[in-house]
Amino acid sequence: MKIKVLLFILSILLFAFTFDDEWIKQLSLKFSRYQNSFPQEKAYLHLDKPYYTAGETIWFKAYLVEANTLTPDTVSIPLYVELIDNQKGKLIDKKILKLENGSAAADFLLPDSIQAGYYRLRAYTNWMLNFDENLIFTKDFKVFRPSQEENTTKLNPQEIDFRFFPEGGHLIEGMESRLAYKAVDALGNGLDITGVILDQNSDTITSFESEHLGMGFVNFKPETGSTYTAKVHYRNIYEKTVELPLPEKEGIMLGIESVVDKENIRVFISHNFSNPTNLVIVGQARGEILYLAKPTPDKRKVMLKISKNKFPEGITQFTVLNDKGQPLCERVIYIKHDNQLNINLVSNKTKYNKREKVTLDIETTDTKGQPISADLSVSVTDAGQVLEAPYAENIWTYLLLDSDIKGRIEQPAYYFDNSNINANRHLDILMMTQGWRRYRWNDILKDEFPQPKFNLERGISLSGEISRLNGKVFEKPVNLTFMFSLKDSTKLFGMGLAGKEGNFMIENLNFVDSAQVIIQAIAGNNNRNTKIFINKNYAPKIQVVAIPFNSVTFDVKELADYLRRTKEALDFERSLRFNKAILLNEVKIKAKRNVQDRDSRVLYNQANKSLKVDQTMIGYNNVLDLLRGRIAGVQVSGSANDPVVTIRGASSFTGSSEPLFLIDGIRTEKSTILMIPVTDVDRVDVLTGAESAIYGMGAGNGVISVLTKRGNPNYDYSNDKAAGIEAISIAGYYPTKEFYAPKYDEILPEHARPDFRSTIYWAPKIRTNANGKAQISYFNSDATSKVNVLLQGISTSGIPIVAKHTYELGN
Repeated sequence: MKIKVLLFILSILLFAFTFDDEWIKQLSLKFSRYQNSFPQEKAYLHLDKPYYTAGETIWFKAYLVEANTLTPDTVSIPLYVELIDNQKGKLIDKKILKLENGSAAADFLLPDSIQAGYYRLRAYTNWMLNFDENLIFTKDFKVFRPSQEENTTKLNPQEIDFRFFPEGGHLIEGMESRLAYKAVDALGNGLDITGVILDQNSDTITSFESEHLGMGFVNFKPETGSTYTAKVHYRNIYEKTVELPLPEKEGIMLGIESVVDKENIRVFISHNFSNPTNLVIVGQARGEILYLAKPTPDKRKVMLKISKNKFPEGITQFTVLNDKGQPLCERVIYIKHDNQLNINLVSNKTKYNKREKVTLDIETTDTKGQPISADLSVSVTDAGQVLEAPYAENIWTYLLLDSDIKGRIEQPAYYFDNSNINANRHLDILMMTQGWRRYRWNDILKDEFPQPKFNLERGISLSGEISRLNGKVFEKPVNLTFMFSLKDSTKLFGMGLAGKEGNFMIENLNFVDSAQVIIQAIAGNNNRNTKIFINKNYAPKIQVVAIPFNSVTFDVKELADYLRRTKEALDFERSLRFNKAILLNEVKIKAKRNVQDRDSRVLYNQANKSLKVDQTMIGYNNVLDLLRGRIAGVQVSGSANDPVVTIRGASSFTGSSEPLFLIDGIRTEKSTILMIPVTDVDRVDVLTGAESAIYGMGAGNGVISVLTKRGNPNYDYSNDKAAGIEAISIAGYYPTKEFYAPKYDEILPEHARPDFRSTIYWAPKIRTNANGKAQISYFNSDATSKVNVLLQGISTSGIPIVAKHTYELGN
């Protein structure tokens, strides 16, 4: 292919860093301040395979990194992952993952009833919601159904989106520059096209032909007073007329050559301003300004020669700003360095028998051969059923390319395949047609930054607002009491005050599955006429999106075999679950039944005295006021709002006269007891002597044990709703499940069934040791096929890791 080189006849002037100018100093300071105030995060999901069948499980590993360094992010703990129906724009399922050292493993079980079509996984932290929603990680995939015919999308061949992209952003009269272009179909897939550019007299100025996936560029010099159109041809059957961007009479051009020279970047800047202005050239990557220069205003053409070693691997953005801080033109390039880690992924054999054990050795070292620690995940799939998409996205392409560029990138791994001699050139054309998206200069150059709307989360949070019944805010602080009932019968209590506007937030909660929460709000001394509003967790808006291009192409037999084998595997899994359920139902347990069922909230066998609360008692101020004169031996004195309680027959070892107080088995303060409405109490137990001794030295004065209705594990929260009380259920962290993989070194009845799993093994939690080594083992299936092993991950130093391995299986 002939390489076109744009030649500039320039006066050459090199610039170093110049920090003597106060404005440039302020620019650098504001940029750094913005990065410190708004550090960004990137999430990535590694899936076990690219497509699924209804009823299957999506296994995935989540990675979260700090955007500037790509090191594992340990600040945000909860990661939200959603399963979305692309065609309906509907949320199907959502999970909260607990990140540990920046990663977590989880799964989604696709319902048997799910319709065939295109779906999406979306992953984000609460902090990521402060930024452009396009920075949220998304992964599209397809779901098949054996019994449902596939609805194929028919595209109109005339629906071609063709656009021009002047390098640097503008065409200027009388100045030659590179004019990039891109042609895609209705689904965003590149189209090979040819075309010509015509002036207003229909004279042909130049012709062009796309080089890669509908992209290319042409050297173009617009003449003063002329207008231009392009005739675009697709497959010689369709022609489209497109107007070129209108050239500006005055302006500045920015051109960059970063492909030919392996060590340096050449930045070409030229302008035709009649009144030249001061300019600043900024080069920044990964949130850090790495190059600043200020050319002399009267120089109309300059070239900057900059070493690539100044910049890290990935996207670098060059911007020309005027002395008012306004960006005049921009260009992004990709800098490649030979700093990828050495990954050895080796199996103990190159060919295996069916169901034979496989041992995979993993070793990670840096470019100097030194061991390096890494967090990894491995997917092993039957290549006969799981077809690889050409140049599919992986953790390397996403973190270093996709996540910093606008729009969908088709076949991103193509640009990192060293066997493609034109990969670097085509990558540079991609940079000209798809722009930078992480930062906006208007935001960076503000004197004051707005407060982030969404907080960094170190745990699960719950927030809301307290008001009067009419919606007005209380003038005085509102007392709040919280009780969390977890799945394992653990009870957590807390107290606090609402803010001036009635706002409250409970942060850093740490529990699995779900929790029942009771919130009580009391204004002043005893005003329970309060209204509690619980905020729903914000989630980005879900939109119906275009069906993505399915780059994996089955023939009829391949698809039929895949669906048949997947159905067999799913039927086998269901039968295993069914058989286990029957076995459990047949177990008989014999034991003596207690006269009174034991309450899981208490440690004692039987209270010395007990009071059952009924509807006739709801008029009392609090539980302790209710006890006055009702239980022999329990003396309640003082005011109703601050009573003093003593129990006769209890001997004190602490010097205090009051008993130990419990709420649903948890030790608490008397003040907390006073805040519980009588209507929420089921019964009050009084313990003395041996029964109270079970709670230790603190129970020397006896025990008052308050058992609430809502604290009962079997309580139905829909029964009632008392004034000043709100009861809700909130989701906790998703409990990790283990991937099922049969072990054929032991004989089990279920092993008699055929085994044609499409995902043979999934290992999401692999960490190389101090020597950079790790090992996994598993058993093969019954397939006669090639097996693909895909490893992805991130090193502790922030280098993405991708490695592949294949071996033969069967006779």
